[in-house]
Amino acid sequence: MSNNPQNLWEVYQLYSACLSTIYSSQQLPRIVNEINSAIFRFLLTEFGFQRQHPHKKMTLAETEAAKAHMQSLPTSLLPQVRPAIQRAFDKLKVSQASRNTYGARINQWVTWAEKESWWPGNLRRTEKFRSQCCPPKVSIYGEMSNTPLMPGKGKSLSYRLQPEETPPQLQAELNQFYRFMTTADWHGRVTEPVKESTAQGHWKNVSLCLGWFFKHRPHHVGTVNNEVSLSLIFPLVTDEQLEELTPKQQQKLWKAQKAYLEELICEYFNFLRSVMHSTSPRTRHLKLLSILTLGKFIYRDWVEDKSDYDNIPLFKLVNNLLKREADGTKEWSRNRCYVADQSLKWPDVPEGKTALTMVQSTVIEPLRLYCRPRNHRGDFRSPQQIAINHQEFLAWVDLGLTPARRQQEVRNLRVALCCPVMRPADVKANGLYHPLPPNAVRDKRPDGTLEDNYIYKTYTYEGKYYQDGVWVKDIQDYKTYKFHGHKSLIIPNRQFADGSCVYDYIERYLYGWWLPGSYKNSQTYSWWESGLQGVRGRWVTAGRAEFTPLDTCCLPTNTKSEMWSWGYFFIVPDVGKCYTDSTFANFLANSAHTLIGKRITPHTMRYIWATWGFQVGLSDAQLRSLADAMGSTLETLRSMYERCTPSEKRRLIKEAIDELLFPDAGSDDEAVMTNAADLQGIFQSIQSLSDQQRSELIKMLKSS
Repeated sequence: MSNNPQNLWEVYQLYSACLSTIYSSQQLPRIVNEINSAIFRFLLTEFGFQRQHPHKKMTLAETEAAKAHMQSLPTSLLPQVRPAIQRAFDKLKVSQASRNTYGARINQWVTWAEKESWWPGNLRRTEKFRSQCCPPKVSIYGEMSNTPLMPGKGKSLSYRLQPEETPPQLQAELNQFYRFMTTADWHGRVTEPVKESTAQGHWKNVSLCLGWFFKHRPHHVGTVNNEVSLSLIFPLVTDEQLEELTPKQQQKLWKAQKAYLEELICEYFNFLRSVMHSTSPRTRHLKLLSILTLGKFIYRDWVEDKSDYDNIPLFKLVNNLLKREADGTKEWSRNRCYVADQSLKWPDVPEGKTALTMVQSTVIEPLRLYCRPRNHRGDFRSPQQIAINHQEFLAWVDLGLTPARRQQEVRNLRVALCCPVMRPADVKANGLYHPLPPNAVRDKRPDGTLEDNYIYKTYTYEGKYYQDGVWVKDIQDYKTYKFHGHKSLIIPNRQFADGSCVYDYIERYLYGWWLPGSYKNSQTYSWWESGLQGVRGRWVTAGRAEFTPLDTCCLPTNTKSEMWSWGYFFIVPDVGKCYTDSTFANFLANSAHTLIGKRITPHTMRYIWATWGFQVGLSDAQLRSLADAMGSTLETLRSMYERCTPSEKRRLIKEAIDELLFPDAGSDDEAVMTNAADLQGIFQSIQSLSDQQRSELIKMLKSS
């Protein structure tokens, strides 16, 4: 027999040989009898061995038959031995004393086998040790702040009016403005409520404008007092004022207020250009939208229909300014003008590769290796750092291994923190189940539809049963929900080179990571994973719990319902709260910059996916499917592709020309003719280019 056993009988023989070195000659016969009984009488019944009288002692013939049966059982069954013996005890109604005796013998046998190199999945000791070590983390790019996206701009001035600087009366008015925007039903409001994220953006822009007004506008610096109001930004003309005036005087009043508002906006925009170095028409457009929204709040009592706003002179002014900035935004888009240097947000792509595959190989895969429990010297890393690396890797998995959706969905992703007392019928014994809370306890819109996002694990999904379960994202709240509706997305359980899978990292992040082995202060595993039951080892991280999460709970309106607690899947370490849009973008950009010197954000990943779709030549149907998976339309996907770097867009047609028109030297005439027959593909590619791209192609061909 070779040193590596091929079946359970050979494992048993090796173990029997070791017993004589462990026990005395007086103890050995009893130990052998007990292990034989444990295996032949009980364990093998769970692996297909049938006895005529299971509760009676075994005959010699049965014993020989059991040995023969063990020779048919591969060593791959070893991890199932512990749960199998417990099932056998239960079925045969074995007494507690016998369970203790025979269960201990089985556990000793398995524990001995686990330390051997031939144990299923085991590597040799040195290889196993190396597989737990991170590669050395060397950053040649320094801090992300050393790579500014807008060179020469310098540090931004903080000019926002902070809550502690805001008089109570003005703060109360700001609070009312926020409620006006977000409350489902507001008496007299003729516009639709907006999402909280949109309202927060308007709130921020108004607070910034107020900060500029009182801190930097000439003649108003330091004049903030209890009498100020939001009408300083968007002037209010009252009915009482107009009633006392003739039509000509009313026109004069409106003209004066329009002049005031236009001067204020122009001065603010000049401040943005000269002091804040903000030159993008997109920024000015967003500022004007917030001013327009503020105006709708201030003039809410003037209107009975949305169209009534258009008859107010101040709104005509702001709408004209909005049109001007919208035209400027379109011009910037046509000419691919950006404030930030886009090359600093896009990976360097060698010939024959795509930006997406470069991100997967140079960012995502290294981040996966950094999830390992030991550093490159072999010392265990801090539990919190391991959890941070898992969080970082899973965020990139969401963006780079599946079509990237908007970061709001990822940031706001929730996870249930409790489970039903009764195990669902489709969940196998000892199977990990992580529930999706019932609709009764989830957040809802005013119309009763769900308005939150969850990740959960189930075994039956859309009528199909999954033996090992699947993790699913239930997406009910995202920017284009009204257009695309509810999305339910299975998270693919991608397998990596070392045999680990995406689900391993999800579960280590949520529940912690148990590492088998002999360590100082080791413990015995006693949780849900059957293959680890009774194994000695240690917890190397508590996962998400390392971040001191400030988890909340949903209290159902129905008092007969159970209470369901939940928390955010991704939370800021030590802070315990979910990320904001900027902190989440910086979190991911920083990890990319550390590895490849590029500040890749979640938004950039959407452009990278769109570019990949066109580069690999997806059909229109495939592109529409990609767009739907990203929560957008094919038209939006094309506009994303338009925003990728010029070199990336030129590369697609350049590679087609090189391959089809100028094949490698040495090819015969027949091959050239075959390639020439594919010119139709080139023409189709050229037809899909914009006018600007065609001009660039002509220049490139002339220069070659």
